[in-house]
Amino acid sequence: MITLYGIEWSRAKYVLFTLAELGLDYQHVKINPFEDEKNTPEYLKLNPLGQVPTLVDGDLVLTEAMAINFYLARKYGNGKLWINRLEAEALIYKWTFFAITQLEAACVDLILHRKVYDVKDRNIAIVREAEQKLVKPLRVLNEYLTGKDFLVADQFTVADINLAGVLSYAQGGEFDFLPYSKVAQYLEVVLSRPTYKKAVAG
Repeated sequence: MITLYGIEWSRAKYVLFTLAELGLDYQHVKINPFEDEKNTPEYLKLNPLGQVPTLVDGDLVLTEAMAINFYLARKYGNGKLWINRLEAEALIYKWTFFAITQLEAACVDLILHRKVYDVKDRNIAIVREAEQKLVKPLRVLNEYLTGKDFLVADQFTVADINLAGVLSYAQGGEFDFLPYSKVAQYLEVVLSRPTYKKAVAG
């Protein structure tokens, strides 16, 4: 039995999305990254950083959401969410790393400082900086998505789960995607999937 530790509004939602797409049975243990439960001795044995998500599958204990998604897609996908062709695999990795390095920090800042933190703890300067950091990568992504429904080989893959999952934080943080019409259209397609709605429903 697969066990996933995390909560649906954390980075665990990327993994919940993948689990739903693959139709896998799993146990979901809700660990809130803002609460002390992440620092219990039992959990720290699995994830010494006290972060989420963590996946346990048999003897394998795996952390880092994107690595977990690669593992699930390749082990259980049976051709779904993955493309076993070197060029396509390279693009899956590329767009996932693009999401992590170019987008995620700014997207998380937006939702934290617009929605999650108490009003007194929100910092408008951080919001403005995050919005500026997204301009260049979103222009690149918007151009790339012209004429495409998905990121790799016109097929829905784990790369779409990873990238759209990251951008969902900016969407939740009221980022204006209007200047990036192709990105907005892409997000509508990916995040309207029933599996995503199931993932974030809790």
